[in-house]
Amino acid sequence: MTISSDVSSPLVVVVGATGIQGGSVIHNLIASDKPYRLRGLTRDASKPAAQKIKELGVDIVSVNISVGNEAAVREAFRGATVVFSVTNFWEHMDVARETAEGKLMVDAAKAVDVKLFIFSGLPHVSKLSGGKYGNVQHFDGKGEIAEYARSQLPTVDVQAGYYMTNLTNPLVALTKVEDGSYLWERPTSGDPRFPYIDMEHDYGLFVRYAIESPEYNKGGGTIHTYGELVRTSEAAATLERVRGIKVAVTDFPGPEAQRAKLEGLGFPPHIVLDFLDSVVMAENGYYFGLELSEEQQKVRAGLARQPRTFEEFLRANPEFLKQ
Repeated sequence: MTISSDVSSPLVVVVGATGIQGGSVIHNLIASDKPYRLRGLTRDASKPAAQKIKELGVDIVSVNISVGNEAAVREAFRGATVVFSVTNFWEHMDVARETAEGKLMVDAAKAVDVKLFIFSGLPHVSKLSGGKYGNVQHFDGKGEIAEYARSQLPTVDVQAGYYMTNLTNPLVALTKVEDGSYLWERPTSGDPRFPYIDMEHDYGLFVRYAIESPEYNKGGGTIHTYGELVRTSEAAATLERVRGIKVAVTDFPGPEAQRAKLEGLGFPPHIVLDFLDSVVMAENGYYFGLELSEEQQKVRAGLARQPRTFEEFLRANPEFLKQ
């Protein structure tokens, strides 16, 4: 559809409009049969990615979402029916900064009477594990922001699954060995299922559901996003079948080997501890099993289309991990 210019149409403000998640939200709302006015926020409206979105009919606004710039954020949110917000821990690896910026967006949304606040969150690992795993800052910070948002205004926490594109991340990437095959070292023991998602293509599907579902757009809630629950061994088998890549899956010898690898990659001590505590995902699951609930299956059944499986992602992106 064409983006609406009718002032009676809901205005959705998208933080991080040129990013993977924000871009997915914009494209999936454009695909809706319902009319929306869209305002995309970015730090640099002149960059090509911003101009490309502008050509679609999205109003692009430059704003720096940071402590001390509250007035500009309120102005960027003004008139919004819905705000989609996202924070980027890995940009600075500072959980205090992330939570401060997240809460700033909540406060700005409340100040201008936004009807629905949608946040790209993650489970609060420390609380869900009863304090056993207290160092997974890149999850817990987002969990804290979502909790704060729920205390202030109707909020949907649309939690981000495991990026399929993470397979090229140095921490989990496949390593090519001399005989042309690949080694895939799992950072966690066992072979747990991860909620794989083609983030760029499908994350916005779940945000669209949150906006268009009468249940979620009035009362809020939590949505766990994924395209398919996949074990590492299953992903390796799919790569062999679709890409012709021979993959041997192994585990790191233990936490000290993980620590050495992370330190070798230059990560600071708090991030090393963060990744070491991520073993919780093998023990309890990425979403602690909450994605299997009847309510979450109802969400999936109500999506405008079904998200891609890992195999569908590979076939739709032939250059990804191409031999």
